[in-house]
Amino acid sequence: MKKQKKINRKLLALLLIIVISLISNWIVRNSSISTFSMFNFVNLFTYFGVLIGFSLTIYTFGLSMVTDIKNNIEKLDKLSKDDKENILERLLSGFSEIKEDIWLIFYSIIGVIFFGVAKEIVNPFGWEVEKYMIPETINITLFMTTTIAMFDIMKTLFNLSEINLELIRK
Repeated sequence: MKKQKKINRKLLALLLIIVISLISNWIVRNSSISTFSMFNFVNLFTYFGVLIGFSLTIYTFGLSMVTDIKNNIEKLDKLSKDDKENILERLLSGFSEIKEDIWLIFYSIIGVIFFGVAKEIVNPFGWEVEKYMIPETINITLFMTTTIAMFDIMKTLFNLSEINLELIRK
């Protein structure tokens, strides 16, 4: 069951990225959004760098709460052993989600570097792919997916904080 849930989450993430890519390509081809300075190589690299730093800080902050949460769970006599295991599983699942989002942001940095360089290289095969505006599409896709990943990191941390606050109240 746990493995199936993880596979479903990864498939949902992949589907979301594909949908965002298609939308990004349509936007890039039908508007001038790719000329906005915030989507150039240097600005995206900076943006992703800030996101990765912020997300690692959030992850470290969240890890500092784990001991308190675990101790508060163990102190509660009202909860059954299964309930305690369920809360600990949610805790581990939350950190797993944050870790996946951080890796997505990291891979986005690599993608921006790759496509930033590829955009400047003359196509040696003579393929006429410029009309698809692939580097511009990738930049906007990565911008949107990393922003969603950052939202997911913040949401997960807030959920972990709420678990901790609930346990303190009990």
